[in-house]
Amino acid sequence: MTRQLLSAVALAATLFAGLAAPAQAALYRIDGVVDSGSLAGTAFSGSLGFDDPVAGFDGSVDLTGFTLDFAGHTYSLDMADAGSLPVAWFSAGSLLGVDLLFSGGDPLSQPLLALVAGFTEASQALLAYDTTGLGTEGYGSVVFTEVTQDVPEPASAALVMAALAGAALARRRRQT
Repeated sequence: MTRQLLSAVALAATLFAGLAAPAQAALYRIDGVVDSGSLAGTAFSGSLGFDDPVAGFDGSVDLTGFTLDFAGHTYSLDMADAGSLPVAWFSAGSLLGVDLLFSGGDPLSQPLLALVAGFTEASQALLAYDTTGLGTEGYGSVVFTEVTQDVPEPASAALVMAALAGAALARRRRQT
């Protein structure tokens, strides 16, 4: 009986550890509107992902995912300039924005695009674009919204543990 109960508790503890493990990746939505230039008023949206840094982190982390729909085109992480470092910047654990550049195409067919992180806060982050090939044509405001992922409550894990322990006890009673 003791061995079965210990097995059930060990299994429940393993399940609990899997349920309560913190998420390793962060996901954010990107939304905004172009404020100036020929595309003023154009909305854009997308998402970005990265490995979640520790609380209070200052510095940058590499992006693991990125997509942005802008002016009828979709930009993705694999399209970013090879010379640019696609990173998310943080100050005291708060996201300031991303640095990312897309300048490899023809601006007349697909706008050249840059995302720039804020210097001290995320509200300073911006999108710059060029549809002429003559340099920055306009800017847009960017808003980053964290996408939360449901994490099971400890009560759910405790319920699983109690059910397994009850099953082990019921099994023992049937055997005696």
